[in-house]
Amino acid sequence: MVRANYNNLKLGVHETTEYLELFLRNLLLGEDHEMHNRVMHISGSFSPISEQDDPINDPINDPIKLSDRERELLRQLRRSPSLTRRELAEIMQCSESTIKRMLQNLAESKLITRIGSRKTGEWVINDSKNIRL
Repeated sequence: MVRANYNNLKLGVHETTEYLELFLRNLLLGEDHEMHNRVMHISGSFSPISEQDDPINDPINDPIKLSDRERELLRQLRRSPSLTRRELAEIMQCSESTIKRMLQNLAESKLITRIGSRKTGEWVINDSKNIRL
């Protein structure tokens, strides 16, 4: 029940009722869904991960390759996560559309996440240990 209400957007953890639904289906409908505590550890996903697909314990977990501009953008966001696109463009001496495109690419790559509103929100770097700045 805790997982059904728990969010930690900085870690990419979202609430899910999937585990609770399986529990209730077992209890009320007599179904036999396997439910293991190790599956419910907060890792951002519910499904058990096979060893082949586990990106965290992958022995060849290569660092993410970024352009110089992208690394500088991440440095700026690390210093001040609430910078606007206009402010980033001024700091980095490029256009707002370039900043917008870089932010979109980094967000699509799940390297950064926007938390909060468009006006007062901030950017969070998701995988700082694997990014060489």
